[in-house]
Amino acid sequence: MPYDNLHQLIELGEWEQLNRFFSAMSNSEFRRAESYVRKSVLPALPNDAFWEALYHLVQYRRQAFLSGVLSAGEHANDGTLNLRCQGAFHLSAYLHETHPLSVPKVVGMLLPLLQDKQQVEDLFHTFRIDDQRQRVLALLRVESPHAYYLLFNALRHIPDNRPLALNCCRYIMSRKNDMAYNMAALLQAYFGLDELRGQFSLNIQPYELSLLDRGPQTFYNILNGKRPKL
Repeated sequence: MPYDNLHQLIELGEWEQLNRFFSAMSNSEFRRAESYVRKSVLPALPNDAFWEALYHLVQYRRQAFLSGVLSAGEHANDGTLNLRCQGAFHLSAYLHETHPLSVPKVVGMLLPLLQDKQQVEDLFHTFRIDDQRQRVLALLRVESPHAYYLLFNALRHIPDNRPLALNCCRYIMSRKNDMAYNMAALLQAYFGLDELRGQFSLNIQPYELSLLDRGPQTFYNILNGKRPKL
């Protein structure tokens, strides 16, 4: 199979020709081509070209190419990820209009790959995850300092949030590691979850909770068991 030709069509953005090329393949040929595109072509593309290619590939056959979004992890790792580019917005709009159930799938695949708070915020913005409860459900599946910080912020903006905060706390505690227990201790103290059983090694003082509005660094210090600076 002429993979070089396939690679070139994607790099040049020759989408109609690419579609004809795919359509002429047998089922077995397309499966091999699909695997090649996901494993070799998409990870090698620059950020903007990657999102534009993924948008057109998903338009052609969503079931085959949607998982290609995982290649965005390459850009997340090297700092070149831009989720506010035209191709990412095109993909989001297309999925919202035609396959809305695929939107949380994309967000769920991307969240564990993101490296900082800004990348997560950009993901939510581009894929229109504006509802705070939706954000909580997505972030709860990820264990990282920036995910915990955004989870905490989302909970703070939800009315009547204690029952949800309590459920989140219990879920996080089930991870049974130091960061999870510190996060649970923080949620317990902030939301007054007195019914939560368990003794935490992290003892958070009221003045420390009042410092959380200063920004993420105070939160990260508490999460790491450090006393925030006054």
